[in-house]
Amino acid sequence: MLTVAGMAFLPSALSQESGLSALLPKERNPELEGWSPVGSPLEFKGDDLFVYIDGGAEIYLEYGFSRAVVQDYRDAGGRTVSLELYEMTDPAAAFGAYSFKTTGKGGALDLGQGGQLEDYYLNFWKGDYLITITGFNDDQETVRGLLAVAKAADHTVPGEGRHPPIIDILPAEGLDSGSVLYFRGRLGLNNAFPLASPGNLEAREGVRARYGQGQLVVLDCGQGEPVRKSFDKLKAIFQGGESFKNFFESDSAIGAADDKGTPYRASIVKDWILITAGLEPEASEDLMNSIRRKL
Repeated sequence: MLTVAGMAFLPSALSQESGLSALLPKERNPELEGWSPVGSPLEFKGDDLFVYIDGGAEIYLEYGFSRAVVQDYRDAGGRTVSLELYEMTDPAAAFGAYSFKTTGKGGALDLGQGGQLEDYYLNFWKGDYLITITGFNDDQETVRGLLAVAKAADHTVPGEGRHPPIIDILPAEGLDSGSVLYFRGRLGLNNAFPLASPGNLEAREGVRARYGQGQLVVLDCGQGEPVRKSFDKLKAIFQGGESFKNFFESDSAIGAADDKGTPYRASIVKDWILITAGLEPEASEDLMNSIRRKL
């Protein structure tokens, strides 16, 4: 959840200068269904995002953040919702930020190129943009307001883009589509695969998704020698310390079990590192073979 830090004291440099506020739904827009903008929008560029977000701005910057605008809307009953419009550097960054902010447990919405409603907040992405709309309770009228503002924003925010190509590597069979998390860089990797941190494993980008009771992680660590070095670091993680036990190595895979008994298995397929967690060996191998056939 995003929190506002000292909004009343924001410097004028963060006011509406960049024109992103032109994409916001305006007063008397019939799609707002009685909700109206209240106050002036606030805009943030680059590192200014740290002023708005109380912790967590780093992950947006890692994905590729350009600027953001925030606008509150109010209905006749005094209920308020807040719209946050993030302009990212490309559609992959927008999709990544969307996947980071959603749990996959909310209700799917036909907004932009994908949306979810969870309790009293809503997210969708569209082209280079991530749109987040937050209420302050989950009563029926507030949720209606979330949906009204979202539908209006869907028509005022332009663009269309493709999800990151790495997503196409994921086998469709058994995939929990709401669980897909796309990440770029160390922060995202540590969020998706925390066990990577002790071995200083790095990835340019990656994706994590659920399959049944387990998970699949696909990492792009570079081609040739870089991917081999990264795989060696992963092997050291499985072999060393107190986090893992029962290490094994075969011609096609390495693996171990963590201190809770969760099995991990990893392979290199082409120039991708594939890691499964929580899957039995046969299910893990079936999943990896499915990717081998695709590539």
